[in-house]
Amino acid sequence: MKPYHVETLKAIALMGGLKEYVNLSSGELGKLIGVSQQSASQRILEMIRDGLVARDLATRRQRIRLTPKGGEVLRKEYADYQRIYEVKETLTISGTVTSGLGEGAFYMRQRGYKDQFRKKLWFEPYEGTLNLKISGPDLAKLQILQESPGIEISGFEAAGRTFGGAKCFLATSGHVDCAVIMPIRTHHTDVLEVISKHYLRNALGLKDGDIVELAVTL
Repeated sequence: MKPYHVETLKAIALMGGLKEYVNLSSGELGKLIGVSQQSASQRILEMIRDGLVARDLATRRQRIRLTPKGGEVLRKEYADYQRIYEVKETLTISGTVTSGLGEGAFYMRQRGYKDQFRKKLWFEPYEGTLNLKISGPDLAKLQILQESPGIEISGFEAAGRTFGGAKCFLATSGHVDCAVIMPIRTHHTDVLEVISKHYLRNALGLKDGDIVELAVTL
């Protein structure tokens, strides 16, 4: 991806192209970003090739929108500006309570994790995680957490099985202390897992669909 692609993606997104196809000729795009029609056309072709935008030629006018990959590029850019201008030592992030697959309880029971939680987080978590689905502008804050070092939880082996590493960030929700835990893995997720010594659904009176705000220490 070339540096000027971010500028072009931003121009398309400002016209509504983040959520749907928008009518946008190469000449119109060129005027928006201050380049010739030929240069704008070349940028569109480059971004289609790189999977950043999609084009619909089924109508008379060219219609363009950002792909999920293009949207992710802008979210990362937004996260960088938040680091510069907004984020200090605490990050506030909100998410919607959602039911998980029950895997969190299995991992929270593992002695290799429990020992590290006690030493590094100063508490032994309840056997389970609170899952928060992150959306909208807060996805950029999720990106900040993904790229911050956090408190390392090392992977280990037990009973012939390998358990992966993770990183944690101490946090609070209302009056309740907790921590965000992020497994170190490559695939993208929009779900944030939260652990605490308390059963958070009871402690905070939560049900699926409720909004939870976390103050996360970086």
